Amino acid sequence: MIIIEETEEDKNSVPVPDEDFIEEEELTTEEQKYRSAQALLDSLDCVTRYEQGVKTLLDAAAMFDEIDDYEDSAKRAADCRKRAEAYEKKGIEEAYREAVKLCEEAVTKMDYRTAISELNRFPDYKDCRERIDICKKAVEREETKQAWKHRVIAAVIVVVAVVGVWAVFQLI
Repeated sequence: MIIIEETEEDKNSVPVPDEDFIEEEELTTEEQKYRSAQALLDSLDCVTRYEQGVKTLLDAAAMFDEIDDYEDSAKRAADCRKRAEAYEKKGIEEAYREAVKLCEEAVTKMDYRTAISELNRFPDYKDCRERIDICKKAVEREETKQAWKHRVIAAVIVVVAVVGVWAVFQLI
């Protein structure tokens, strides 16, 4: 095994940047806003719900509008609005398909309620209102089944209790 020791001279030979020599980039207000809007657009990949994606694009458009005379900001603002419209159309259709799938595959009250919640995001789209009504009726049907189940259980308990009391009095 070879051991190499670092000498004081070795330690001093590594250049350490002097804080006075590190210059921070001076940005104009317009450049800061431009970069912020661009960062907002870059964050679009992290968005999971289409509503948030549309909001992100419209917020970026508003930021570009604030500096519409800076570089290509006016063009980028218009592009953001156009993308927001397309993003919303595509997002609604995908979310609709998922909500329909939830509704069709629902088994429990919670499944139906989840489907209702998802369909309520865009109630005026296609046949969402009808599907919401179908899911609500299914919830009522499940609640009725559950209520009858509880009634039957309560009746059985009462009958067993009556028979038990009757049997006790027969023994006395």
